[in-house]
Amino acid sequence: MNAPTRLTRDQVSDLLVRYPYVSDAEAKLILTFLRHGRHLDVGMLTANQAVKAQLDSFMEDHKRHFRIGIGEGSAVVGAIAAFLAICWFIFEAMAPVTS
Repeated sequence: MNAPTRLTRDQVSDLLVRYPYVSDAEAKLILTFLRHGRHLDVGMLTANQAVKAQLDSFMEDHKRHFRIGIGEGSAVVGAIAAFLAICWFIFEAMAPVTS
């Protein structure tokens, strides 16, 4: 399949209908869409009951690709810590000064 670099939700849906009878290149396109596609499009694809069984099977077969890496996990923890620090600073700035 000579596919464009960015697939639409409908194109991925068509590929999933044929799953598991897709090539490795097509499976990589599905993975790329699920990992890096627009959240709205991915959400609408996951809600599509016509491909739900194939999508569930695909995700089970490729679950190692959906794991969060150490870098992504560290970024999330850092963002949460920064948010909490900012909240603490704001709270301390607004607290009344006692003598």
